[in-house]
Amino acid sequence: MQRFIQIISESTETHIENFNRIENLIHEERQQSGSTRLVINLQKMRWERAIFVIGLFSLFEAVIQNELKIEKGSAFKELKIKLARDKNEELLVRFEDFYHAINVLKHGKGHSYTKLLEKQDSLLFEITPADSSFRNEGDVSEIETLIYVDDNFLKSCLAVICQCYEELFRIK
Repeated sequence: MQRFIQIISESTETHIENFNRIENLIHEERQQSGSTRLVINLQKMRWERAIFVIGLFSLFEAVIQNELKIEKGSAFKELKIKLARDKNEELLVRFEDFYHAINVLKHGKGHSYTKLLEKQDSLLFEITPADSSFRNEGDVSEIETLIYVDDNFLKSCLAVICQCYEELFRIK
């Protein structure tokens, strides 16, 4: 079981390093050219971060489901019940924040986005304001997602996944 944490931690670290290396190369090339291709490549890197974290979170759900041998769709329900029963409110709140963020990345505006808007000042990550399509007007790399997926988001999401996994399976 602990192997899962090691693998996703190393994979996330490697992906962050690769994303940053590629973005730095693109930014260097943009010093010489304002090519549309370069802007699209920067946007692509943002999308790749979002795709990676959606997959990471989905894989986490699948691992819980498999290890607990429970029905499809109830893995996170079991996790939330355990965190509440163990009075681990802070971790439960952080997990729910990322749960909602991943839902927003997958589905856009809706219940999860509304939940995040209500507490946007206390989130570990940034969201796009309700009255805007973009967070940072003028950032050519920005994409139309309501959640800003940067290195901080990836690292914070991974930390929450690792803490939840450890709590659920009592790995210390």
